[in-house]
Amino acid sequence: MVQLALDNRMLSIEQVERAKKEQQSLADRGVERSLWFLLLDLGFVNDAQARDLRKYVSSASIRALEVEGYVLQGRIGSGGMGDVFRATNAAGHEAAVKLLSSKLAKNQENARRFQREARASLRLKHPHITQSLAAGEVEGQRYLVMELIKGPSLKQRMTERGKLPEDHALTLLWQMASALRYAWNHGVLHRDVKPANLMLAPPRDGVAEPFCAKICDFGLAKVMVQDGPIDDESKGMLTGAGMALGTPHYMPPEQASGEIDLDQRADIYSLAASVYHALLGQTMHHGKSSTIIMYKQVTESADLDPLRAIGTSDGMVKLMGRMLEKSRKRRLNTWDEVLAAVKTLSPALAAIQEKALGAVAGSAAHPAPPASAPAPASASTTARGNDSSDNMLIHPTVRMPKARRRMPLLVAVVVGILAALVVGAWSITQLGEKGQRVSPATFAVVLASIGQQEQRTLLLEPGDYPGPWRFGAAHAGVTIRASGPGVRVVDAGVARDVSLVRCEPGLTGFTLTGIEILHPQGTAIEAMAGARATVSGCVISGAVVAHGAHLVLRTLIIRGTLMLDLQGTVTMEDSLVLHQPAIHLRDGRAEIVRSRLVGGGPGAVVQALSGQLDLDAVVVEPSTTAEVGIDLGAGVSVTMRDVSVNGVTTGVRCDGARLPAINGLSVSASDTGLWWRGQRDPGWSWERLQFQAPKPVQGLDLPPAGTAADEGARPERLGLVPPGEVARR
Repeated sequence: MVQLALDNRMLSIEQVERAKKEQQSLADRGVERSLWFLLLDLGFVNDAQARDLRKYVSSASIRALEVEGYVLQGRIGSGGMGDVFRATNAAGHEAAVKLLSSKLAKNQENARRFQREARASLRLKHPHITQSLAAGEVEGQRYLVMELIKGPSLKQRMTERGKLPEDHALTLLWQMASALRYAWNHGVLHRDVKPANLMLAPPRDGVAEPFCAKICDFGLAKVMVQDGPIDDESKGMLTGAGMALGTPHYMPPEQASGEIDLDQRADIYSLAASVYHALLGQTMHHGKSSTIIMYKQVTESADLDPLRAIGTSDGMVKLMGRMLEKSRKRRLNTWDEVLAAVKTLSPALAAIQEKALGAVAGSAAHPAPPASAPAPASASTTARGNDSSDNMLIHPTVRMPKARRRMPLLVAVVVGILAALVVGAWSITQLGEKGQRVSPATFAVVLASIGQQEQRTLLLEPGDYPGPWRFGAAHAGVTIRASGPGVRVVDAGVARDVSLVRCEPGLTGFTLTGIEILHPQGTAIEAMAGARATVSGCVISGAVVAHGAHLVLRTLIIRGTLMLDLQGTVTMEDSLVLHQPAIHLRDGRAEIVRSRLVGGGPGAVVQALSGQLDLDAVVVEPSTTAEVGIDLGAGVSVTMRDVSVNGVTTGVRCDGARLPAINGLSVSASDTGLWWRGQRDPGWSWERLQFQAPKPVQGLDLPPAGTAADEGARPERLGLVPPGEVARR
């Protein structure tokens, strides 16, 4: 193809040499890319030219293989059963095509396994399972057409970047548990869960996550329910009892010893062994042969001390131990139990992932387990796994009296459905996404010349991009988007008082999506007066500061303070902020919607001195201890709707602040619910306030119910629920 392009003067020798240098740069980092696809990525050959060249090749004696309308273009991976190729169709949509090795196809059992993978994967449709599109045979080649995952496997990711941080491992655990629960409930047991089969796709648009993991390769799957007769192949019984199938390092004891009555607990063990490897950077058991490793899987308990030695939290270590029990009876029995345990460790993660999953993985997508599935361990376990009324899984809100819960539940369901539609629409648009692909080596040059180009979207290849980044008026209308997981802006010797990403005055219509920004001891993002930008789907370590700028922040994880001063505006939606304080408002307007604000030390979680603060469906809580949940100064005006403040000494402290509108405020504090100093305007509207604390309200003169002075000033008239009612509810 390259030679044809040169012969037809579509390419110059200089362009080919430049692509070769880029290819070598990627190879030095362990990333293998073909020269032809690099030429396409760099824009040296356009889509129309590529189509013309493919037609020429197809009409020649060397004809390109085509399946289901997709033309194979180049190999992107190999496995035990064959090769996987990138392919495109006439509409420009890309897919991955898996071809069974011609050598293996001669063996009838291998052919049946390949057919079983197709049958198992085609019946499963879940956001965290690689979607199979078609299967069949052409010119003697068995094929399986699948969605193309633009990201590495967990195995590749560990090879290139080392072990996973614990919060990423928890995300992986949640996503894979939800996928494998769905598969089990549809009669499919994977039986080969391992890092090589866990793909890390880019984060979904609108979801604060490091990646969207997808499980693939159902070649060893056990299919227990199907339409039509159930034969040995569909049961996964291609070998006799006593023969173990799987990968030794991640194989549960019952599978290693050749037992055939496997159930979901086998995949639970394998997933835990994979997460153990990801956390520690090495497998649980070591040996010179597969036989030795399988023997250890059966006889030796998992050593959890190395996890503790690297600082893994006690909760995570205990969860790994429960999932890696040698005895199936003592192991976690169901995926619902696994998800409930992860939810306990990280309610914020559960809320984000449940919302993203929405209606796709809701109750309608979970039929009854197959007949061979073991019963839940106990009724109480099932109840804990399904009880979400108080855990705020879909979006953060407050606990309300039962009579008032129906509307928020309806809103939550609608939000979940909309989230599923948005994720689906985003996945469709990504298939045809256009943009100039750049790498860490070419980013600075491309960014400097973008003002002279029509293309205003940059698709960043995975890798570490040195900071600082600076964006000004010349970058108006530019979108910078990660093309896959692992795109990071890193501190390349930047001082703590220098921002890593800076939006200068005059910048408008600027968007940053799907990128990790790492400046934990300083300012990660700084936006100056007049700058207008949108940041979405990013993980940010460091402060986000807006000096009179206008920022839209969506689905972020921020490990730093969100600070706003001067006359700017910040709108933040569906995000998690982990810092003390999480929000610091000195002027301007901050609107926080459907977010969780977690403080990490003494002081206030939310601190507003002046300006306008609007909180809607927000949870405020400390990660350890905090003196005040929301601290409001005399120069600030605040509105609240469905706000929950939990686990602090004082819930809300108002020192002369204005609170003209409250519709739903729930506080649980160890000392004071509401501490008030200043005037309360009779015209303010306060509804549905609940305080659970030894001193529910301090500083507001509320006559006791039933007295003569009570007329016109009863707690209910002020929107307050009497403490006795709070306790009963």
